[in-house]
Amino acid sequence: MTLDWSRLKHAYGFASDLPRLFDEIGDPELADEAWDELWASLYHQRSVYSASFAAVPVLADIATGRKPGGRWQALGLAGRIVVEEQQLHEPGYVQARYPAAINELHQLTQNHVTARPFEGDEDDFLYWLEHLLAFEGVPIWRRNLRRDEYPVVCPSCALSLEIDLSGRLRGTRHRDPNAHFRVVGHEGPILTEVRRAALADLPPLASRMHGLAVRAEQSAVADHLTHLFGHTTCPACASEFSVADQIAAFQAKQFMGDLDQRLEASPADEAIGE
Repeated sequence: MTLDWSRLKHAYGFASDLPRLFDEIGDPELADEAWDELWASLYHQRSVYSASFAAVPVLADIATGRKPGGRWQALGLAGRIVVEEQQLHEPGYVQARYPAAINELHQLTQNHVTARPFEGDEDDFLYWLEHLLAFEGVPIWRRNLRRDEYPVVCPSCALSLEIDLSGRLRGTRHRDPNAHFRVVGHEGPILTEVRRAALADLPPLASRMHGLAVRAEQSAVADHLTHLFGHTTCPACASEFSVADQIAAFQAKQFMGDLDQRLEASPADEAIGE
């Protein structure tokens, strides 16, 4: 059965324009503008839609070269879409619905992160590691490997905290849970440090990601991962806790809350046809 794109939605409404865009990315004169439209439609400010997931097999065809277009663009867009799977679906939905496409995308991504030399910087490598985990169906870490600032809650005293892994000075500070916006440069001082985990103490997933970073000569990424899966101390009650455990706990709770709100506001459209 041919997929009826007009019954699916993307960021700008019904997705009846997607077949045209998929054709235009194979035309050198139209490709740049068409790719801009595709990214904006299927992955708009990190939001995904019913048409985004239905597009995954088409993106796999482009990434493998079966269909003309930008292979790296297709692989990258598919990765970002699957990273955000939990916006509309339970983890594993895309793998179950499009297993052949996901297997191909996973293999291409695996090849990319193990290539010598890796083409890209530290942040690029972390993005591709997230794609790799997304294609494997791994929750939480598919979108939380980056060098960023992470809200957490102290497991002992329930104080709202922020763990800053965005720069060379890594640490934990107080966080106002009611602040929706923050002025850049006014984050507040780091109060306690983040201590890196010993390599022998890394959990299996982190150890595998660390090994990939080392083999790709991405030393900054390898060091970042030991901090992401390291420990810190609450500046209020002085209790020590796992950085990764508290990031995962906070993100899981936030995802469930966001998903409930989305489903109440607008039930997810079902992909129709194949």
